[in-house]
Amino acid sequence: MKLIASFTIVALLSLSTFSQEPADKFVYADFEKMENGRPISSNGGLVQIYTGKESTPVTFKGLANASPGAPELIVLKDAPQNHLATFEYSLVGPNQWANVTLEVQGRPTKDGKPVADDVSGYKQLALQLYATGVDSLRVEFLSHGQGINITAGFPQLPIRLKSGLNTYVIPLKGLSQPSWAEKVDPKEVLKKLTAISVSAYCNQCTPQHGMVLVDNIIFQK
Repeated sequence: MKLIASFTIVALLSLSTFSQEPADKFVYADFEKMENGRPISSNGGLVQIYTGKESTPVTFKGLANASPGAPELIVLKDAPQNHLATFEYSLVGPNQWANVTLEVQGRPTKDGKPVADDVSGYKQLALQLYATGVDSLRVEFLSHGQGINITAGFPQLPIRLKSGLNTYVIPLKGLSQPSWAEKVDPKEVLKKLTAISVSAYCNQCTPQHGMVLVDNIIFQK
């Protein structure tokens, strides 16, 4: 994509819960760590890309030959020491809904089960976002394998995007679920958080193509 030319691409590319003492901040992911040639979260969790759709397949382009899918890492010209996660997406119809999702797991699995962080002591989540082709991105807070028995429709918030790469702040008290989702207590999800996801998405989809940049996912008091 044309916009990629403005960046320097980096080719390198249990049920237990970790209680986070509410220090001023908890860096969930800054994309400065790699393992087996792919990005990981600040505490070593898997970072992956996947898709969802109502009927017609949608696609993405990320780190070459990664399985499961993973974002590429890039650096900006004016900050060559700072890495950002990026991927390209293609949303198409007919689909009543579809998404391409970057999921950041907080920690490595233990005995094949997700490991949770307790982030309920924090008031907000800050993260840097940039995208083309969509007006908003969806940020969702996930808890798998922790006794919260839903698989989709977790507490979330759509972020209306401004021009350029910007920092967005999500008040954790402002999370909500889609109308179709089985309701859960957002506080319980935050006590047992296993992942955060950022999605390019559409409803009653028409063709949308673009790229997404994500960086510095940080819980703050």
